[in-house]
Amino acid sequence: MARRELIDRWRTGNLRTEILRRLADGSSLLDLELSTVEGRLDLRGFPAGGLDSQAPTIAGVDLQYATLARAHLEDVNFRDCRFDGADLTRAVFTDGSIAESTMVRATLQEAILARTTWQSVDLTGAKMKKFSAERTHFAGCTFPALPKAEFAGCTIEDSVFTGALIETRFLGRAHDSAVLRRVTFQSDEAKYPEFDGVDFDEVTFPPGDNLIVVPRNFKDVAERAGRLSSGRDDQAGKDLRRFLSHESLRPGLRATAGWATARHVLVDGYPSGAELADLAVTMLRRAAEDIDAVR
Repeated sequence: MARRELIDRWRTGNLRTEILRRLADGSSLLDLELSTVEGRLDLRGFPAGGLDSQAPTIAGVDLQYATLARAHLEDVNFRDCRFDGADLTRAVFTDGSIAESTMVRATLQEAILARTTWQSVDLTGAKMKKFSAERTHFAGCTFPALPKAEFAGCTIEDSVFTGALIETRFLGRAHDSAVLRRVTFQSDEAKYPEFDGVDFDEVTFPPGDNLIVVPRNFKDVAERAGRLSSGRDDQAGKDLRRFLSHESLRPGLRATAGWATARHVLVDGYPSGAELADLAVTMLRRAAEDIDAVR
């Protein structure tokens, strides 16, 4: 069936009301007259906008093109579900999980996650502007471009970021833990990304200097880089020390945390521009090498 047909079929009959009730309270869907698609219950195109669901397990359901916009999903555990092309705009996920599922080309704009677990979730092509996650564990996930998305106090493991980072924020300050572990960033398209107080563990960034990266111990590396540049009394040297002081002295930075910024943040934001960016790359690399040598 075409997308329009999948959606329109739910406009008549009493089945929709019963499905909504069961999705909300966790009752089984298996005894309803639902067909299957590739082994999953067929809820393609199902309208569940604003659904308020608490504590059910929803497994083996095809929700392609479904509407879950503004849904409140508290302690809901999804497994082996298909959300491809679904609308999850402003959906709120708390304390639950999504595992072994796909959200290819889904819409998750302004979706909010808190204390959830997402494992083996394919988000290829998803729309995720202003997506927000706090204290969430991601493992084995594939992420698209992330305009203005935020990950605060999150652990992200064995995952790939395939698209541009446009004002994307990875925040660790004021959180007990924020870790990127065995993570790969494939795109060097970055506009004001922020990696602030996050531990890097086997993180791969794209080659080149579009992103300036300190993989660990940023606070010590910044202090060392400032000392190494002390002989530079020109504008670039002064701007570098001012910038590093600002970045490293804000409260809540853990000693082990890494750090990264886009090169153009320095080029566009300081009088010395490209010269400052080149100096930052050189001094930070040298400082990181010095610190690694004595540890």
